[in-house]
Amino acid sequence: MFGKGHIAFIIISLIMILCGAALCFKRKPPVEKVLKTGFFLAAAMEMIKMLLSLEIVPVVELGLAGGEFVYRETGRYSPYLLAEHLPFELCSLQIVFLFLAVVIRSEKWKKRIYSVIYGTALIGGTMAILLSSLAPEYDSAADFLSSPRAWEFFIYHAMIIVIAVYIGFGEGCDIHFGDCKWMIAAVALLDFASFYLNSMLSVPAYLHGRLIGLEYAVNFFSSYNNPLGIVVREKWQYMIYLAIRLSAAIAVILLVYLPLYLKDRRRHQ
Repeated sequence: MFGKGHIAFIIISLIMILCGAALCFKRKPPVEKVLKTGFFLAAAMEMIKMLLSLEIVPVVELGLAGGEFVYRETGRYSPYLLAEHLPFELCSLQIVFLFLAVVIRSEKWKKRIYSVIYGTALIGGTMAILLSSLAPEYDSAADFLSSPRAWEFFIYHAMIIVIAVYIGFGEGCDIHFGDCKWMIAAVALLDFASFYLNSMLSVPAYLHGRLIGLEYAVNFFSSYNNPLGIVVREKWQYMIYLAIRLSAAIAVILLVYLPLYLKDRRRHQ
């Protein structure tokens, strides 16, 4: 993280965000048109991500060799997508939020979805660009900068940030500081669901019918493992982590919505 390639992509992303936002505010397209365009672009990039991340792996079966269990190839192969590539992160869920914002006709619910997109896309997109999970996968800046997957990743996240900024400060959405409650409610609901999702997609290891650990773990929303890599061995430690995590999330949400409060204050003055 923060190697030469990553820093270059951060700068490129910032340029894309500034240019995209400037273009939107200059031409002032209807918000619904921006959201519809964003939805189709996001869906297309999600398909590109899926095709780039797809692996062709051999189908194996468990057998005995020399008194030990081994996996033997059956001669068949199958496409497989690792669980961490599934579209269940906050940024990937923007595809769903954008779709709902386009198809829902209720102005009250449309505004609530706008407020969710504003906060989640702004926070999620910024964190993804600055703390890119892709960065450690590349050995050199040249490999990073020549990777189609990396370009798709940073273009996607720059795009959702532009959409968030236009929702917050363009014409037609009219969201306010008080609307942050809808984002807090949506994030809390998704966070709660992530505990079930992570358990479903992780692979448990049992010995004599007793759970002894996980062979494979996913970590959507960082609800299982903290992003700082601090080892948590006891449930009480985990409860403290969740409390800190919740407090930090609310603080960041309020910080992101603060410019909307200042915008409303200037408007009233």
